Amino acid sequence: MSMPEIPIPEGLDTKRFLLSDNALTYLPEFLKEVFPGKSVWLVADDNTWKAAGARAKEYLTAAGMTLEKEYIFPGTPKLHPDHDHSVMLAGIMPENCVPVSIGSGVVNDLVKCASGIKEVPYCCVPTACSVDGYTASGAALSKNGTKQTVKCPPPWAVCADSSILMTAPPEMLASGYADLLTKIPAGADWIIADELDEDPIREDVWTLIQGNIRKWVSDDKDLLNIFEGLAATGYAMQMFKDSRPASGAEHLFSHIWEMEGLMYNGEDVSHGFKVGVGLLASTLLHEYILENDIDELELPEGLTRAEREAEIDELLKKGCYGAAPRETALKKFKEGRDLTVRRNEIRACWKRLQDRLKKQCISYNGLREMLKNAGCPVTAAGIGLDREQFLHGIRTAQLIRIRYTVLDFLYEAGLLEDAMKKLDVMVK
Repeated sequence: MSMPEIPIPEGLDTKRFLLSDNALTYLPEFLKEVFPGKSVWLVADDNTWKAAGARAKEYLTAAGMTLEKEYIFPGTPKLHPDHDHSVMLAGIMPENCVPVSIGSGVVNDLVKCASGIKEVPYCCVPTACSVDGYTASGAALSKNGTKQTVKCPPPWAVCADSSILMTAPPEMLASGYADLLTKIPAGADWIIADELDEDPIREDVWTLIQGNIRKWVSDDKDLLNIFEGLAATGYAMQMFKDSRPASGAEHLFSHIWEMEGLMYNGEDVSHGFKVGVGLLASTLLHEYILENDIDELELPEGLTRAEREAEIDELLKKGCYGAAPRETALKKFKEGRDLTVRRNEIRACWKRLQDRLKKQCISYNGLREMLKNAGCPVTAAGIGLDREQFLHGIRTAQLIRIRYTVLDFLYEAGLLEDAMKKLDVMVK
């Protein structure tokens, strides 16, 4: 019987993708084909080892494959995506092995980065349909105090067993669904960047996600459809060599809240739930553009560099964001003639942008209902944010990436504070 493979776009670093309800049984044959002559090094945490690791080891042992001593992170407390963990894994990685990550997003990102450090290809065995990062280039890790995407190659191979994915807690599927749904406002942000020639849209990458996203999010319980969508967004990021196709302002909010150590009921909030709340906030900011005529809005004077520096320092005073955001924010700060030129560009494209956003966006109310039906939080309080921290995160998120989003568009126009009044609906 042939292995249950899903086609992959040509030219990607990921070469093979198994997806079926018995995919794990093919793991020995799969690894022999894709990584001939390599021993196997399994990496998991206590929870994912129980979910899939122990069974994978049994199959590999029965097939006579050479196994290195597995590395298993503790299951509690919850494993954090810390770059230091990847450095540690790279340091103990056996020679001439294929690392196999067995876990959800964090375990995969740690092994992905470690494999990148060692410049060896790896295989991913996901245990939850929870994130879009499995097949993406780069790993979302905390490094030097700042949450960032660390450059590293994606997995060469993915072995996704739906019978294992289905055993994950239901909130993990809800988290994955929310992460998939973010591609709609992330696409709106890319449209904004395209209008201002900050980041032109690449049509083949755009079509891969935006041409299919409505189908992928049509049923919040269709695990295989959702996982295929999450994997495809990873492929789009590989093609673009950046996370722009799948990540906008909503992910920046999530990064801020993660750096602040956001907890809810004593637990870390999942990536999907953070970006789910973030996508609603981002959509409200897009709706501000849709609902207003730029010619009827009063644009305040821009700040001087000294005033902006003081504003940045106030936003970063918690001291948990690392050194990079201040430098990043000042690098993209516009004043004087540069700001005048940009505001003229914003005025010139406003109506055209409204037309494009109308076609791209799903309404705040529509997205809220979709998230709610999937079992996702839909308010700031639903992920443990009070009003002050929620709104602070919206303002601070604009500082941490050069990537142009609705936050930059509204900030440069002097309209961000006015637009943020719409966010009251999420904190009442």
